Amino acid sequence: MGSVAFAWLNLHVGYGCRHSGACCASGWPIPVEGDRAADIQAIVDRGGTAGRGRAWLVAADGAPADVAGALALNRDGHCVFHGTTGCAVYPARPTSCAHFPYVCLIDARGVRVTLSHYCPTAASMLFEHEGPVAIVEGPSPVPGVDPPEGLDARESLPPLRQPGRLMSFDEFSSWEREQVARVDSSFPGFDDLHLFDHARASVPAPHTWPGRPGELERTWRALVQPDIAPFAPVIQRYLAARLFGSWAAYLGDGTNAVLQSVRVAKAVLQVEIIRACGRAARRLDAALLKEAIRQSDLLLVHYADPRVLSSGTAP
Repeated sequence: MGSVAFAWLNLHVGYGCRHSGACCASGWPIPVEGDRAADIQAIVDRGGTAGRGRAWLVAADGAPADVAGALALNRDGHCVFHGTTGCAVYPARPTSCAHFPYVCLIDARGVRVTLSHYCPTAASMLFEHEGPVAIVEGPSPVPGVDPPEGLDARESLPPLRQPGRLMSFDEFSSWEREQVARVDSSFPGFDDLHLFDHARASVPAPHTWPGRPGELERTWRALVQPDIAPFAPVIQRYLAARLFGSWAAYLGDGTNAVLQSVRVAKAVLQVEIIRACGRAARRLDAALLKEAIRQSDLLLVHYADPRVLSSGTAP
């Protein structure tokens, strides 16, 4: 891509893996490129890893020619290389692992880098940041990979500002900066919860997502509403991260789709907060909000079909 500008939210730009292991324990199939397989085997042969003396590479049916297979999983769904001290082959980890939790949008302006807050480290950064949210320059998320994985919209026209009117890319960047700085963190009662249903319906089979929990309004008023106000900055940062670099700008009808994606994220978060508090049978605290944010991004970033999610209609 030549000289590329990488843009981040300031609250994310210092991200570094803290080896929480959430991605390693997710049960996701992880493809292993041929060159990475050789490097991993070299580490295994040197000894001291969980994969020594056992098959760590399994067949990956239908994979591209450059993929040697997939990482084997233990019976609990954890990667065979994940241990109490983290990943045993971290320097040679597959490309999919190196890209997690980055969510990239690549367009004529460069690369927009946001994070999936399913990663506990990324979720923690929402609580740790101080001050306003802003878009800043930053490094390549995966050095040596050009371009990084993500939605490649470099051949696309700028997004629509309104039906029949395209923006310039400069206008789009200005609009994005303004929206990130003033995204609304308040919840509009329960009128938008049909948007949670849309997100849930965007999950392709055979995967599913649980429906709304019972006694939703009662749980909100008893366990959430009394304690949510101090967490408004955290929620605002989360929603800004769902707005920034949103794929909906190109998969949907421009800025309207981006704003709608924030409403969807807010509805999903509201339901997942209620679910977390109801399951724990206690009032909202930082731990429950963090878990609700992680579950929201598990649905929105990892399970939902982004094209269906951005279309405004689900099958």
